[in-house]
Amino acid sequence: MPTPRPNRIPGTPGQNCCRKPCRRRFYLAISLILTCAILPVGCASWSSWPGHEDSPHSDRGGPTLPLKKITRTIELETRFVQIRFDPADPDQLQSMWQWVDETVLSPETRTVLRHNGLRIGKAAQPERLVGKLDALQSAQSPDIVADFLSSVAVSSHQSEGTKTIPMRLGKRYELPVRLPIQGDQVVIIHDHPQPIGRTLRDPQFLLAVTPRPDRVASQIRLRVRPEIQHGDMQQDWVQGDAALRIDVRRQSWSLDSMEFELAGGEGDLFVVSETTERKGLGREMFGGKNVDQMEQQTVLLIRIANVPTPAEKL
Repeated sequence: MPTPRPNRIPGTPGQNCCRKPCRRRFYLAISLILTCAILPVGCASWSSWPGHEDSPHSDRGGPTLPLKKITRTIELETRFVQIRFDPADPDQLQSMWQWVDETVLSPETRTVLRHNGLRIGKAAQPERLVGKLDALQSAQSPDIVADFLSSVAVSSHQSEGTKTIPMRLGKRYELPVRLPIQGDQVVIIHDHPQPIGRTLRDPQFLLAVTPRPDRVASQIRLRVRPEIQHGDMQQDWVQGDAALRIDVRRQSWSLDSMEFELAGGEGDLFVVSETTERKGLGREMFGGKNVDQMEQQTVLLIRIANVPTPAEKL
């Protein structure tokens, strides 16, 4: 005989319907308990990462190593060494050339430069070369006035002191070797087949230096060309990277026949000076008188201070 089903009042939920809210409350409570248990572990794991500000493992008081600055540009160091010329010993600078390799230039280039009073080479023993120049400078009698004027760069017509020049490949840089000479000056260049003379107003002698890449990644090639700027300032329009720009400069006499190239790596030292027979362009560039109207000779040292590696260029 079938069991009679209980009568259900209309509009009243059954027994199964009453159990569902209870189950939901139970599952919600379990979820909250598990969440509270997991959160501290997660926070502890996050705080245990090195460098987190709340980490007990971080050493706030420890020494911090300074970051090494990576130089991504070529750097040249130039130094002008001025030696007082002694007429009784005109060969006083000759001894320094025993530590200089002049064969880095071709014989044809050396001949052209010598005819114009210029002598150039690469230091084979830089320490001895610099020591010799320092000894020649220290052998001079001290002059307080000359030292003061030298500190403010007005003791002579030549450039003075040491300077670091940052460079980029393919970009031209101007290195003045002396101040402008006031008035009209006759400059004679010994060019084959005959000398060339020009009258220039307020001439200033300089070296135009352009660094170029070398086959060896750790080396560069310095293309150097003597130039003479003269005359008044002139305004010209020059094509730039994005638009035209105004360029104000003087006229320039570029001495292409005396252009030379120096190849070297980081730390290499080059020497530029005048010949024993003081003459021509060499004497105009590296000779002259100091504030006491005494003859002096200037030796230009060019050192490749930095050549960035391919990784440093990135």
